Amino acid sequence: MVIILNKPELLKKLLGVMKKNGAKGATVLDSMGQGVIMKSFEEERPMIASIKKLKEEGLFVNKTVLSVIEDAETLYKIADAIESEIGSFTEDSKLGIMFSIPLNMVRGGRLGRYEGLFE
Repeated sequence: MVIILNKPELLKKLLGVMKKNGAKGATVLDSMGQGVIMKSFEEERPMIASIKKLKEEGLFVNKTVLSVIEDAETLYKIADAIESEIGSFTEDSKLGIMFSIPLNMVRGGRLGRYEGLFE
């Protein structure tokens, strides 16, 4: 499960909802959209300096949440609970985006080792 949350003030609640509904863990990354990055490049600065300036200014406005969910039932339970308690990603496009990617191999983390498509 991948969630790009445009409203970081909802992160704590989102993680609580995920845990309560079966997520065994998650990784949270600071992130920013392409528009913010492209705007910083307009100021004629090298890329690394542009990104450093954005970070210093607190413009990493998104949180990207990654979580390996073991089965479809739990995945949809978590997704439905998030939209019920946080808000609908479909109705509020400014909230962010939530999607899943099928995994066919996992090594490490709480799952240990898994090979084959999660179902």
